[in-house]
Amino acid sequence: MDFMYLTCLIWLSFVSRQVLSEEICYEEVGCFTDEDCHWLGFPPNQPSDINTRFFLYTRRNRFEPQELRRGDIDGLRASNFDPRKKTVFSSHGYTSDSFTSWELDKKNALLEAEDSNVICVDWGAGALGLYSKCHQNTRVVGREVGLLARFLNLETGMYYKDVHLVGMSLGAHVMGYAGEFQPGIGRITGLDPAGPYFRDEGFDFRNNGPQCRLDPTDAIFVDVIHTDANDITGLGQMQQMGHQDFYPNGGRTQPGCTESDLLSGCSHMRAVALFSESARSTTCKFTAYPCDSWRNFTSGGCGDCGESGCAVMGFLADQNTAVSGNFYLHTDSQSPYCLQD
Repeated sequence: MDFMYLTCLIWLSFVSRQVLSEEICYEEVGCFTDEDCHWLGFPPNQPSDINTRFFLYTRRNRFEPQELRRGDIDGLRASNFDPRKKTVFSSHGYTSDSFTSWELDKKNALLEAEDSNVICVDWGAGALGLYSKCHQNTRVVGREVGLLARFLNLETGMYYKDVHLVGMSLGAHVMGYAGEFQPGIGRITGLDPAGPYFRDEGFDFRNNGPQCRLDPTDAIFVDVIHTDANDITGLGQMQQMGHQDFYPNGGRTQPGCTESDLLSGCSHMRAVALFSESARSTTCKFTAYPCDSWRNFTSGGCGDCGESGCAVMGFLADQNTAVSGNFYLHTDSQSPYCLQD
C-alpha cells in the first residue's frame, strides 16, 4: 500500500475519532470520554469489575489490614484511622496487587518512618489483562481514590494537605488522576511512572498532555523517581512530571540490571526499592544534585547544590520544596542502595 495513502488513512481515523468522541458513565464515579490520549482501549472497565479495595494499616495493625469502604461510616469509626495523622495512599502497578512482597515492604517502610495511616489501594483485577485496558482503568481507580479521600474528609475532618499519594508505574498515573479529581492533595510521589501510552511515542497522534498523566498540577508537591526510562524498551519515561524529578544513575538502567532485563522489570521495580529504602534509612540520605543532564553530572559539572540546596530523593523529598527541576545521583546495585556523600 502506498505510504502516503496509508498515512492519510491513519490521519483521517484520528480526526474522525476526535470529532465523534464517545462517553461512558458509571454510577458514583462519573463519566469518562475517549478524547485526546484516552481513546486506546476505551472504555475502561466497570468499577465492579475493577473491584478497587482500600486496606488500612497503622502502627496498631501493621500486618492485619482493616478494609475501608466509601460510605461505611460505622466501619470507619471502628477502624484505627486517625485524621490527626498523615494519610498515605499507596498503589501498585500493572499485573500486581497490594499484597505482593514489594508493596508490603513499601507499606512496612512507611510505617517504620512515621506513625501514619497507610491505605493500600488494591485494584488487582483491573491491572490484569490487556495493557491498553489497564491503562484506561487507571482513570477509574484514580476517581475512586479521590472519592474515598472526600469521604474521609467529610466524616473525620482529615485535611487534604495531609494526604500523600504514592504510586508505582500505572499506579503513579492513578494518583495523578486522583489529584486532578480532588484538588488540594498535599503530595504525590510517582515511582517510575508508566511510559507506554502515557509518553509521546511519536507515531500514534495522541495528545499526551498533562490531562493524560501525572503532572505538577495534581498536588501541592509532586516528586518523581525515574529508573527505567529507555526510550524504546523502557517501562518508564524520561519526561519531567513533577516539581522535583529524580534520575538515579541517569534514570535509564540501574546498577545490577541490564537493558535486556525488560521482562524481569529490574530497573523499573528499582524505584519501589529506592523509595522504601529512603523511608527506613536513618543513616544515609539520597542527596541529589540539580543538573540539566546525566552527561553533565557524570562529567563533574553539577557537583554543587547551588543557593537553594540539593534535593533528597524519596520519602524525605518534601524536606526541601524550595528547589525544583531535575536532579541526579548515584546509587548502589543492592540494598541499602544509598551511597554516602
